[in-house]
Amino acid sequence: MADFLSRLEHLFHPVDGWGAFRRGARKAAVVFVLYRANGRWMVPFVRRRADLRDHPGQVALPGGGVQEGESAWEAAQREVAEEIGVAVGRLVPLGAGEPVYAAVSNFSVVPFVAYLPDPVPTFVHDNRELDGVLEIPLDRLLDDSAWLQSDDPWRFRYLAHEESVVWGLTERIFAGLAPKLTAALSGPLSEDQTPGPPAPAA
Repeated sequence: MADFLSRLEHLFHPVDGWGAFRRGARKAAVVFVLYRANGRWMVPFVRRRADLRDHPGQVALPGGGVQEGESAWEAAQREVAEEIGVAVGRLVPLGAGEPVYAAVSNFSVVPFVAYLPDPVPTFVHDNRELDGVLEIPLDRLLDDSAWLQSDDPWRFRYLAHEESVVWGLTERIFAGLAPKLTAALSGPLSEDQTPGPPAPAA
């Protein structure tokens, strides 16, 4: 377990050195939270309420907008605390992935990867924004055969889990994290697996 977490730290950008948000976009940060349960790595997602303005009804990683005067990681911790009840300071940051831009909502989103040590609290979701918390095993997320492709013209990828569907922006964010998560699980780092400099904001 410690080796996996250590490898992740080497593969992702530092939480304060991941780059910059897209110019003119709304700033947001989310967290891919890893924790152990019954011998498996698990990841909590949130089910957004259907009456929200931004990404209504979708499954998302816990997170939200970055407020004036706070860093992206500070915003991410605050949002995790507000959305699923994990107190600020409980998460152990492992690094950051590349920012993802959502043109429909004009959000520039930086994804962080963090570890939630034992004991893992019971997640308590924010009823004002969320319908619940969905806990998905990491091995299922990384199983390519579990991801399906829609019959719609734009042929998006999705993962069905417990009557919910992971797709859209959340699928794009996870797709960016997945290669490094797989590499960290597979064994020691090679020189070409270490992260390069952050990509400049568009």
